[in-house]
Amino acid sequence: MIDIQLVSQACLSKVKLGQSLKTVFPQELERLASSGDQAVVKNTVYGALRYLGYLEFSLDSLVSKRPNGLVNLLLVGIYLIEYSRSANHAVVDAAVSSAKQMGFSKLAGLVNAVLRNYLRNRSEIKKSACAHDVATLQHQSWWIKKLRQDYPSQVDEIFSASLKHPNLALRVNTRATSLDQYLKLLTNQQVSWKRFENIEADASVILTQPVSVYQIPGFFDGLVSIQDVGAQTTATRLDLRPGQRVLDACAAPGGKTCHILELEDVCVTAADKDPVRLARVEENLTRLGLSARTLMADINKIENWWDGAYYDRILLDVPCSASGVVRRHPDVKWIRREKDIDSFVKQQRSLLNAAWKVLVKGGKLLYTTCSIFPEENEKQVRWFLKEQADAKVDSRYAIHNGHLILPNDSHDGFFHALLEKK
Repeated sequence: MIDIQLVSQACLSKVKLGQSLKTVFPQELERLASSGDQAVVKNTVYGALRYLGYLEFSLDSLVSKRPNGLVNLLLVGIYLIEYSRSANHAVVDAAVSSAKQMGFSKLAGLVNAVLRNYLRNRSEIKKSACAHDVATLQHQSWWIKKLRQDYPSQVDEIFSASLKHPNLALRVNTRATSLDQYLKLLTNQQVSWKRFENIEADASVILTQPVSVYQIPGFFDGLVSIQDVGAQTTATRLDLRPGQRVLDACAAPGGKTCHILELEDVCVTAADKDPVRLARVEENLTRLGLSARTLMADINKIENWWDGAYYDRILLDVPCSASGVVRRHPDVKWIRREKDIDSFVKQQRSLLNAAWKVLVKGGKLLYTTCSIFPEENEKQVRWFLKEQADAKVDSRYAIHNGHLILPNDSHDGFFHALLEKK
C-alpha cells in the first residue's frame, strides 16, 4: 500500500522543481486507488504550499545539513504535525514508513529524530520564525518586497487572505433558474450557503461547507457553475447588448464564455489555442444548455483564423502571473519568478495588439487578468493607450485605467479595463 505522505512529498517535490499542481496531480494521484486518499493528498499538498515558508524555516532550524531525498517528506511531516488534525505519533510513524518505501531505510531513524525534535522545539521555532518574512508571510522575498511597495496599506490583508482555504463559490445560471429559486433549492437540500453582496456578482452564492461536485444541487442539470466571486464580475463589465458579435479570445475553460451567454442574447466565438482546454469549453456549454462557436486558434496569428468580420465586444483574459489567485493556487507563489512578469507583459501586449485589430470601431475590449501586479494591469493599459491612438478607457474605469479587485477572504484578485475603440 502506497503511503499518503509518500505521494504528498512527491507532489511537493515536483512543484518545487517548477511544475504546477495542474500537471502534478494527474501524474501522482493515480498511484492511489481510493478517492478519499486522493482528497487527503490534495489537502495536504495545498496546505504544505500555503505554509511552505514556515516549513522550510523549521527544517533548517532542525538540521545542519538537509538530507538529500528526504527534505520534502520532512516538510510534509512538519506540516501535518503543525497544521492538521492528525495524531502526532501517527504522522511520525507514517513518515518513517514512507522513508523506507522510498529506499532510505538507513535514514528512517533520522526522519523519526527530526520530527520528534520538532515536537519538542516547536514553540522556540515559532518565536524565531517571527523575525523572518518568508517564514511568516509565506511568499518568496521578492514577492513580499513588491507587494509592500505596490500596496503598503493593504499588504497585510493580501498576505492573510492568501493563507485562507477558498470557499466554494457558485454562479447561478439565470437562463435556467433564478437566484431565489436556487437558494431555496440549497436550503431544501440542507446545503449551507451565504451571499456576498459587496461586489458586482449578482448571481453568486458561496457554500459554507465543502462538498464534492456531485453534491452540488443542480450542477449536472446546468443550474450552476463553479466560479470564484471575483471572476464573476468579468462578464458583467462587457457592456453587452442583444445581437452583438462577441469574441472570448482566451476562452478555456469556458466559465466566462458561459457567463456571457447567460447574461445576454449574443453571438459568441470562444477561441483557445489548446485543444484539450477548448474541449472543456464545449463540455461546459453543453452542460449549461448554451451555444457558442468554438475555435482552436492562436489569437496572435490573425491570418490563420479571422474571417474579416469585426467583433462588437472582445473579452481578453490574458495569461498572467496569477498573483491574485494564490489563495486558490498556492503553488503559484513558489514557482513564479520575478523575471516571469516581463515575459507575461510581452505576451499580453502581443495579444492586445492582435485582438484590437478585429474590434469594430465603437466596439469595446475588456482586458482582464487574475494578477495584482501593476505591470500587468494599469501600467499595461497606460502603455496600450500610448500605443493605440484610437483607444480610450471607458469612462467608468478612466480614473485608475481600470478596476482592481484585491484578494480577500471571500474572493480572488482580478483586474479589468474596458477599452473603447474610437
